[in-house]
Amino acid sequence: MLATDTLPAPSAPDRDWPAEADLAGEARAFFFGQTDLYLAGASPASNDKLGDVLRAMGRDDLVDTAPGADPDNGCPQQWVAPIEMIARAATVRQIVIVETDRHTASQMAFLTDLVTRLAADGFTAYADDGLTLGPGGAAHPDVLLVSEGRVTRDPGHGRLIREVKRGRLQLVDAGVWWTSSSELSSLSPAEQSLRRQAALATQVSRRIFANDPRARAIIHVARSADPAAAISLKDNVAAQTGLSPLLIALTACTPADADPAYVPELGEGETQGPAAGMVFAIPRAAIREGRQTSGRSEGETAVTVPPALLSPDLPVLIEARRTGDPDLAVPEDRLMLLAGDALPLILPPGEYRLEAWTRIGPVAGPVMVQVD
Repeated sequence: MLATDTLPAPSAPDRDWPAEADLAGEARAFFFGQTDLYLAGASPASNDKLGDVLRAMGRDDLVDTAPGADPDNGCPQQWVAPIEMIARAATVRQIVIVETDRHTASQMAFLTDLVTRLAADGFTAYADDGLTLGPGGAAHPDVLLVSEGRVTRDPGHGRLIREVKRGRLQLVDAGVWWTSSSELSSLSPAEQSLRRQAALATQVSRRIFANDPRARAIIHVARSADPAAAISLKDNVAAQTGLSPLLIALTACTPADADPAYVPELGEGETQGPAAGMVFAIPRAAIREGRQTSGRSEGETAVTVPPALLSPDLPVLIEARRTGDPDLAVPEDRLMLLAGDALPLILPPGEYRLEAWTRIGPVAGPVMVQVD
């Protein structure tokens, strides 16, 4: 089994909870399939999508073990407040494009904070090339469902979309941009990314600005293997909407205890012509008890997995959802423990429902925990 994208789930407004539980089971089966692939010897260093799935299961430690995994550039000294700088530059723009390494936790946390600020400043829509919404659009008013995102369903992406929904921004995805599953499988990851982002540009024009020429939109895309992809997207959006987007790129830096910083030498600046961009260095999130933290500003706690949720000989998938979230919600944290592993969950303050499965079914009933 290979880690790859799946088709969006069909919209079914009258779907009952047993059907949604089946979708949750299919998501878990996918993660167990990728775990088996890793245990069989597949290398995340040579399989980017497998690496993404391992990160979505909280196992950054299994991915970032190769020499040179950390970025070479140190974090520059911070001279400005990055989110304030972006917000001021965006005051005269209707479109802001943000390019990130989607599975870098600290970049997703930074983008979540940026979305909060831009929504308060009057932005009304959010488009993301990692969403696969059904024809009915967002199916839950508060959380990202595992059926609404690409197969990796990273908790960081779930937290980002939770904030987008909290701000009541219009959600836009790329729609169906392929003609068949065979065509999809024939495209390289870079080609898929370019096609998906081109389709997203079209959806932004049709679904946002055709309905409201005064709308203001945030467009989030994953960094492509093609370094010119972001500029191509920017030009595509400008051509279709008649508006000039502000292009923001986030890049990783070390050490983890630094602050996000503007890097003028990596961008052309806002006065250098139509291809101008702003680049910000975002430090890697800190490691706590063997787990990479989310990179969020609020406090987080390492929570020991209750013994009742462990298995002595089988991989266990543990998911922590906030109390009251539906079973299909992307969890606040997800952790795949292999035999002999002893890693914690990483959770901010709140009340959670912890659940665990092996490939043959639930390990035990849900365990409720309060994180102070």
